[in-house]
Parts: sequence; C-alpha cells; structure tokens
Amino acid sequence: MSLTATQIKELRTRLLAEHARLKGDEAKVLSPIRGTESEVGDEMDAAGASQIQGDAALRSEHEHGLLVEIEHALGRIDAGTYGVSEVTGEPIEYARLAAVPWARFTAREQEDFEHERVARR
Repeated sequence: MSLTATQIKELRTRLLAEHARLKGDEAKVLSPIRGTESEVGDEMDAAGASQIQGDAALRSEHEHGLLVEIEHALGRIDAGTYGVSEVTGEPIEYARLAAVPWARFTAREQEDFEHERVARR
C-alpha cells in the first residue's frame, strides 16, 4: 500500500522539524568538545572533562549520522521514491515511517539486517 499525499506531507514536516532540531543542537553538542585543557584544574577535573568530551563526540557522531539519514529521506521524498524499501522496492508500512520517518527498509528487512549483523560478531 502506498503512502497518501497527506501522509507524505506529514512525514516531510516531521523530518524537517527533526532536521532543524539537530542543526540547532549541533552547537550545543560541540561546545564541550571545544573546551581546552587549560580550563582544567586537577587530574580529577581533567578526567571528568575528558569523559564529557568523549560523550559529546559520540553524541555528535550519532546525531550527524541521523542528520544524513534525514537528508537522504527528504531527497527520496523529492525524487518520489520515499516510502519504499531501498532493497526490494516493497512499500514501507506507514506505521514504521511514523515511528522512524527516515527508515530505508521494511521492518522485516531491518530485523533481518540486525540479526545478520549480530551473527557476524
């Protein structure tokens, strides 16, 4: 079942809102990374600062990846290929897209990929 124009409009709006949120959070996430060691007092402060910087770097990496996925989804909407699996071309269920608007695969395909990834470890 394909998506209706109303559903695509709603999902596009959600993608744009999340894109704007992530772009706005970029500065907040990166600010702990930009701190210098000259600001650190003792070894405990340095360890704490290092942990904060590490956490911020991981969060920034995750959010950058999410931003790329959102931009890809917006591009697929513009190209008219949104809402179908990039692997099989099968429709992605609206409920899945409502939960994960940047989804590239059906829920079943995503589950298979996850199982495959775990089995490789």
